[in-house]
Amino acid sequence: PPPTHTHTLQPYNPENKTSQQGRSYSPRTDIYRSARLLVKNNTFDATMTSHVESLLWDIFAHVKIASSSLFIGASNYFYHSNSNSWGRQLAGDSSPESSLSHEFEDITNNFEDHSMADSHAGDGHGDDHGGSVHISYEDLYASIMFFACIYVGGQIAARLLKMPSLVGEIFVGIFLGPNLAAYVPDPVSFVMLGEIGLILLVLEAGIDIDLTMLKLIGTRGFIIAIIGSILPIAIAMAIAFAVGTDTAGSIAAGASFGPTSLGIAMNILRQGKIVNTPVGQLIVSAAVIDDMIALIILSQLGALAGEASLATILIPIFSALGFLIIGGYIAVFVLPPILDKVFYPRISKENHGSAGLALMFLLLFAMMPATYYAKSSFLLGAFLSGLVFCRKHEVHVRFVSQFKRLLQWLMRIFFAASIGFQVPIKDFGDAKVIGYGLLFTLALTGKLAVGFLVPNFNNTEKFKGLHLRDCLITGCSMAAEGEFAFVIAVFAMDQELISPDLYASIVLAVLISTIIPPFALRFTISHFNKVSERMVKEAEEMERQRAETAEESMKLSPEDQENILRDRIRANKIIFLCIQIQCRSSWGLIPKMISTLNSLDLEVIDNRSWHPRGVDSTLMTEIFVQDNWFLDNEDAETTKTVEERIAEVSEAMTAAVRQPVRNILLICCVILCSLVFL
Repeated sequence: PPPTHTHTLQPYNPENKTSQQGRSYSPRTDIYRSARLLVKNNTFDATMTSHVESLLWDIFAHVKIASSSLFIGASNYFYHSNSNSWGRQLAGDSSPESSLSHEFEDITNNFEDHSMADSHAGDGHGDDHGGSVHISYEDLYASIMFFACIYVGGQIAARLLKMPSLVGEIFVGIFLGPNLAAYVPDPVSFVMLGEIGLILLVLEAGIDIDLTMLKLIGTRGFIIAIIGSILPIAIAMAIAFAVGTDTAGSIAAGASFGPTSLGIAMNILRQGKIVNTPVGQLIVSAAVIDDMIALIILSQLGALAGEASLATILIPIFSALGFLIIGGYIAVFVLPPILDKVFYPRISKENHGSAGLALMFLLLFAMMPATYYAKSSFLLGAFLSGLVFCRKHEVHVRFVSQFKRLLQWLMRIFFAASIGFQVPIKDFGDAKVIGYGLLFTLALTGKLAVGFLVPNFNNTEKFKGLHLRDCLITGCSMAAEGEFAFVIAVFAMDQELISPDLYASIVLAVLISTIIPPFALRFTISHFNKVSERMVKEAEEMERQRAETAEESMKLSPEDQENILRDRIRANKIIFLCIQIQCRSSWGLIPKMISTLNSLDLEVIDNRSWHPRGVDSTLMTEIFVQDNWFLDNEDAETTKTVEERIAEVSEAMTAAVRQPVRNILLICCVILCSLVFL
């Protein structure tokens, strides 16, 4: 019922905006004053007041929105007050029969209609929850079980089967997903989580870019990366054409075999202690460049989905290249110095990581729509956002500490849901799908062939021994497909560029590439490590036998024994050098140093380098070599001493680095020890 309070509102005169008391006056202020008075006199409680204020705002704006039955009482109250004149005027009707009560009745009727609709649409079950989202116990339990199965499947693949964990995660998604068991509730939600994980993965790829490594490897890394993308794409396109796929579908099918999985290769290279060797750095650089090429290809595939025209084909290409080249230059050489001068000095040093991380996500929120609406891939925007901070170690550490665990789980969901849910497992029983999948695995031969473009880092006989090891390691590492291969295949499927059968064949081939090449890579590293160990044991046995025949040497002091060993090494005309270089990084420096060692006829035993993050960072290199110069020139008349040979090597390496001597710490020393000591 209407309240009994008799507070009267003053009529509103548009020409005179002051009340009889001379104060500023408007309908809104007087109504609020009335509402406050009602609350003060305990006529309405606070909840009622909020409803009254909400209602009056809507009246003044002429907006009919939902209200409650309380408003009917409020409307009667205001209707019986002296505010009828301005209320009828505001309602658009000057007749005395019109009143705000008709307006309130319409509002209340609309609210009841919307409330009934919301009660049925709120939770999907028809229960009256007032628009809230309800999750059933069965769905919650199934989701938790799905998470557990993803983790267990990945661990079984990694620990028991010695495969990449993504293989087990994909098969869990296949078995429990909508195409087979249909056990997972609301698959779209899991796919969305996986896509969020993909964005974070690409963002991390931008942060992890090692500019110094790209700089040190130089042109050879770009050549291997480009050829390593073009060859498998061309082979897969030819296979797709051969099985009757149209042009757009063939391009999409071929593009799926261009990327390289840096994560799979890095895991095995770390275990084999190959990462900081020249061949390891070459592989990492080529894989990073492959990812950039994959982003450009992904942008181009979007143009093939619609009607093909010159504009739809060229715009994505120029957009992707423009963002990658111009945006990449700005991200690496323009923005970091500006941030170092303007942004970071205003923040305490301990907060640099957090502030940089926040700024990176602001860039992400801007770059993703910018690249998307420019007809490029929004993943390219994520990559460039991370690339801005690839030189900032604090941001990298902060990102890893905050997002590493989350990213691991989101990527598990990505492989299980975004990839596994879309695999038509029932089609794998089709001989046609299996046959096409095996045919597409031939595209991996293009990746394997790239390995034989690796330079001879050890100055041994070409394509034998250590050079053959480097070729096989590079080929197997490049042949390991992974995340971006699945992304391109899923995108082509979503855009209807390829048929479900062709998609199933591509996924089968990519799955094979995640299983066989990692096994081959691990076997290659293990095999050549065993060969090296066997050579060391043979040398140790030779040394033991020689020591037994020289019993008199056991009676000598350690200094005398070392002098005898020095004489024996010199007599055999073989010396061993340890070359340590500390210098500023420059373009193609590692190939230059390797070429110089080859010209000096030095056989590299081991070569490792270290450097901090950044562009113009300091490079630390340590190279162990075997020098056969005296042995090869034994018959020649020469008076060159070991010290002169060391000086010759030092001068040549200094010239290769092409920096002033004061910037180089070059130490060449004769290691006076036998091969067993090495």
